Amino acid sequence: MTGVLLEPAEPVSTFRAERAPFRWLLEREVLRYLRIWRYSMVGPVLSTVLFVVVFGTVLSRHVDGIGGVGYGAFIVPGLVVQAVLNVGYFNGTTSLYEARRDRYLHCVLASPLRWWEILGALVLAAVIRGVLVATAVLAVAVPLTGVGVARPWFLAAAAVAVLVVAAQFGVIAGAVASSLDHVYSVESLVLLPLGFLGGIFYPIDQLPGGWQLLSELNPFFWLVQAGRIGFLGHADVPGWAALAVAWGLALGLSAWSAGLFARGHRLKD
Repeated sequence: MTGVLLEPAEPVSTFRAERAPFRWLLEREVLRYLRIWRYSMVGPVLSTVLFVVVFGTVLSRHVDGIGGVGYGAFIVPGLVVQAVLNVGYFNGTTSLYEARRDRYLHCVLASPLRWWEILGALVLAAVIRGVLVATAVLAVAVPLTGVGVARPWFLAAAAVAVLVVAAQFGVIAGAVASSLDHVYSVESLVLLPLGFLGGIFYPIDQLPGGWQLLSELNPFFWLVQAGRIGFLGHADVPGWAALAVAWGLALGLSAWSAGLFARGHRLKD
C-alpha cells in the first residue's frame, strides 16, 4: 500500500495550448481594431482619400507638374506615409495605454510571453494595420492620379522602414503616456505639424534657405522622400540618404522601445 502511494500517478492527458502565446497576442491585437473597422480603418482611409481627391485631382488642374509628374501623383507618396504614421501611432497608443490603464497588461506580463514577444506582437499588429490602410488608399489614389512604382525594391525597403517607425513610435508613446490628453496632444502638436511641414505638398527647393534647413531637420521629411523615390524614382534628396535616415529612425526607435520593455519602464504604472 505504501509503495502504491509513493508512485506518481500516470497523467491522464498532456496539456497543449490551442495556439502559441505570441500568436494569441497578435491575433488579439489585430482583432481589436478589425472589430471596429469603421473607425480604425475607414476613418484614416477616408481622410487621406479626401486629400487625394481635393489636392490631387481638383488642384492639379491649376498647379503645374513637379519633377515631370502631375501634382496628384507627386503628393500621393507623402499622403500614404502620413496615413501609415497616423494609424501606427494610434494603434500603439490606444492598445498599450489602455492596457496599462485597465491593468490588463499585468496579465500579459505575468504570462509565459517574454518581453520581446509582447513587443513584437504589438509592433507586428501595427504593421499589418498600416499595410491595410496603405493598400486601401492606393487602391483609390492610383486610378485617380496614375501614380506608379518606379523603383519597386527601393519602395519595399522604404515601406518596411516607415511601417516600423510608425509602429515603434506608437508603442513608445503608449508606454510613456500618462493620460488621454497626452495621447491626443502628441497627434495634434507633433504628428500633424511635422506632416504638413514634411514636404508632402511641395518640393523644398521652392522654399527659402532657412525653411529648407528646417525641413531637412524634420524626420517626417525623410520618410516622405523615401516613399516618393520609391514611387516616382526621384525626390529632393538622394535615395541612399533618404533610405539611410529612414532605417536609422526605425532602428533607433526599435532600440528605445526594446529598452522600455526589457526594463518594464512604466508598463505596470
